[in-house]
Amino acid sequence: MPELKSQKPTYTTDFVPGSTLNSVFLGNPLLDNMMHAILALGAELWAAKRRIKVIESLLAEKREVTLAAIEAYVTTPEQDKAWAAERDLMIKMTYGSLLNGGADPTPASAQK
Repeated sequence: MPELKSQKPTYTTDFVPGSTLNSVFLGNPLLDNMMHAILALGAELWAAKRRIKVIESLLAEKREVTLAAIEAYVTTPEQDKAWAAERDLMIKMTYGSLLNGGADPTPASAQK
């Protein structure tokens, strides 16, 4: 099967590991590796969800769903706004527990 290349501009790039690849930030290399895996999985999840949204949009518009159509799809400003809000909600739901080590960020004095 021939590889299709899109002519539209893209804002993605291949992963380039930084010079901190063997550094330890969380006190344990295992924790660092797990965080890296969790963040990579989240990025892949959103990429897949966005691709599904493109397919759903093509179907709703009664357009042919092909690899070329998916790659060439251009979102509307309304879709950009709605999808960004959904992405932000997914990030909050997925990674929100990591904020402040999982602790409630609201000070105890304000919880009463």
